[in-house]
Amino acid sequence: MPQTKSTLSDAALRKLKPTGVRHEINDSVAVGLRARVSAEGRVTFILKAKDAANKLQTITLGAYPHMSLKEAREGANQARLNLKAGKDINQEKRQIRRAGAAESEEVTLRDLLGEFETRFASSKKTWAPRGPRSERSGARQVIERVYKELLDRRVVTITDEEFAHATTGYKRAKPKDGKLTANGQASRARGYLGPVLDWAAGRKIYAKIGASRLPRLGVVSLVTTHDPASDDPTIAGKRTRVLTEAELKAVLPYLVYPAPKVGSLRLEASRDYRPIAMRFLLFTAARLEEVCAMRWKHLDRLNKVWHKPSVKSTKGGSRSQNLPLSDAAMSILRGLPDWECAKPTDLVFPNATGERKLGNWTRYQKALHEVTSTNGWHRHDLRRTAATIMMSLKVPASTIEHILAHADPLKADNVGGSASHYLQLTRVLSNTRDPQEEALAVLGEALELIEFGAPVKRKQMAR
Repeated sequence: MPQTKSTLSDAALRKLKPTGVRHEINDSVAVGLRARVSAEGRVTFILKAKDAANKLQTITLGAYPHMSLKEAREGANQARLNLKAGKDINQEKRQIRRAGAAESEEVTLRDLLGEFETRFASSKKTWAPRGPRSERSGARQVIERVYKELLDRRVVTITDEEFAHATTGYKRAKPKDGKLTANGQASRARGYLGPVLDWAAGRKIYAKIGASRLPRLGVVSLVTTHDPASDDPTIAGKRTRVLTEAELKAVLPYLVYPAPKVGSLRLEASRDYRPIAMRFLLFTAARLEEVCAMRWKHLDRLNKVWHKPSVKSTKGGSRSQNLPLSDAAMSILRGLPDWECAKPTDLVFPNATGERKLGNWTRYQKALHEVTSTNGWHRHDLRRTAATIMMSLKVPASTIEHILAHADPLKADNVGGSASHYLQLTRVLSNTRDPQEEALAVLGEALELIEFGAPVKRKQMAR
């Protein structure tokens, strides 16, 4: 194998390019340490040193950049001492791999779901515990319901045909609205389970070293299995539901605080923030998860701006949003009991305990449908309704897009990202009104006209 005389350094390692030829680079600091570069450019640290029997051994230390050069040098020095002491390092590694493989053979689907949930509960909302009375996540509950018969099987023995049969064969335990099939739920379970299996096998986004489960498992992929929602005409791929004026007139009086009595719900009115949270969602065209995650420290009361630390992004990395609020939206916040006494870290719309995010939406939504004689709409449809109202009132589509945070407005204008820090000062240093604030003010007046017959006249209140 070709060897080069170049000395290892972090700068040299970062600049390595694929050459089409496998070669090694010697290190001048740690004796015997080399960087083995594959034809494709992958770098692996190895040690070549003699053992106690004076036999040359090659020890694989780790891959760069998962293992740094400093760690490789330290590992090489320790491995060389172990070889001189008579240790068979490669044999020990083989035993560990065999033990890991044997252990992996015993991992059931239920075990794997628990591992994935523990690993990603803090970063993936669908894998976080659903509430104080349940330690399981929503994603895990759906998977366990659909793939119930496979949970205690060794996951490496389950075939894609068996996963497909469980997905397409899932039926409702109880009919809902006269429908026996549950293709929507089966589709969600399949969508949640796919990444779990990819993580276990080290596929797709989990292909990089350190991103997948270790040791990896030889599990199947769900790519070849059928999605039952794709040919179910009752499941819309994209929701287009918008509430009518009559429906808004029926619903808005119930979206207040304290919460009005709705159906058989027993939660104390002063502890139920779901109705007022839905009202705030409608008056800001925000996403439900953004409203539920809002904390008082995110609100700039002086300039009436809601800072969202993270908004959903379909492309690129995470980004934030500063949304100017209308007087109507600020009035909603001023009407909350914590307006004067809340701690910065407190949730604006907490659940009944006052410590966690709002939940149990399905039960409340069903009760709200019954009391308002409306049906077929979801919480997210309020956001779409708000956007539709603004569009019908001639608000520019670009302004609506900014409010909805579908894209970074600065990128659309080819402006550098750092400019956003300076543009925030325009509210203080100029007399121009933010187009988003104007749009949300128009939205608020329209909603109040629907609810009360005229926009609400507000008195100036201390901020």
